[in-house]
Amino acid sequence: MDYQINPAAYASIFAVPKAVVEDNLLLASPTALKALLLMLCRGEALSVEELAKALKRDKADVADAMVFWQQQGILLPAGESASLPKPNPAPQQPAAPAAAKPAEPVIEKKAAPDLPLSRPTHEQIAIRLQECEDFKVLFQEAQQKLGKTIGYEGQSILIMLHDTYDLPVEVILMLLEYAKSKGKTGYKYIASIGKEWSEKEIDSLESAEDYIREQHTTDTVWTRFRDLTGAKNRNPTAKQKRYLLSWSRDMGFSDEMIALAYEICIDNTNKLSLEYMDRVLQSWQKGGVKTPADAQRAQEQWSAQRFGKKEPKPPRGSKGESVFSSDASYDLQAFSKRAIGLEDLNLPKQ
Repeated sequence: MDYQINPAAYASIFAVPKAVVEDNLLLASPTALKALLLMLCRGEALSVEELAKALKRDKADVADAMVFWQQQGILLPAGESASLPKPNPAPQQPAAPAAAKPAEPVIEKKAAPDLPLSRPTHEQIAIRLQECEDFKVLFQEAQQKLGKTIGYEGQSILIMLHDTYDLPVEVILMLLEYAKSKGKTGYKYIASIGKEWSEKEIDSLESAEDYIREQHTTDTVWTRFRDLTGAKNRNPTAKQKRYLLSWSRDMGFSDEMIALAYEICIDNTNKLSLEYMDRVLQSWQKGGVKTPADAQRAQEQWSAQRFGKKEPKPPRGSKGESVFSSDASYDLQAFSKRAIGLEDLNLPKQ
């Protein structure tokens, strides 16, 4: 059955910022949504105490909701005005029309061709070996790296990687080593890597080393994150890879802290949200929070400053436990169990 708004309900209405629905509907908690709707309906400033009393909610939960909306730019502290851009003064005399700026060139991604179907003949390969000593080294090293004899097919592919993609011999050898580390030594896979490296302009030992290091970092972090969240895809998407590299490599967070950010995300949104986790980790980075103990102290200081409590109540998990409890297990095994439905986060560490 489809539903529509009863026109009679429009007899009394109030405005809701579009960003509440489009950007924050899934991130905001039920208490946050109710508190904001009440404020929009009343059309006046309300204190945390007034909202908590009207909604029959815990004051600490309402305070967290207000902070959430303030962080999203929906609410401002009472008496504070939003800064608006100053209008440009009108010119005293009509200004001459500005010359049109030339359009900036659009840099398109380099598209590398597939390797040609026609392969060099045996005679052509023999000639290349006589002309270039590097190819002899390439074939010999390739056999050692791949652990198999390089016959006519392998020789053809290696020569075409050099000729079609302009990959130096030393880069091709590193490519073969990378393919072996992935457990894939088929020539079709090797050719696909060659095409990718050509498109990414990986044509030196330095750029190849950087690429391989990044791939290994991503693989390691993704394996742990997949165990943590129960993700099904074997390899990370471009978006997932971007976030994981940012958290682990750029921000320097450990698996333990990423796991804690995931737990907080689940407790507040009931789903995996990379954007929400990124906000948590960015706030920790700005505040110098590096360990779960740091996160607990930061939460206690924030609560003490806001409510004047010496022993503030820490955030609660899905079953009422503190997510900063000293008994909580932050190891990936425990979080992995939670992700597949075993809710007990206080399992003893193995």
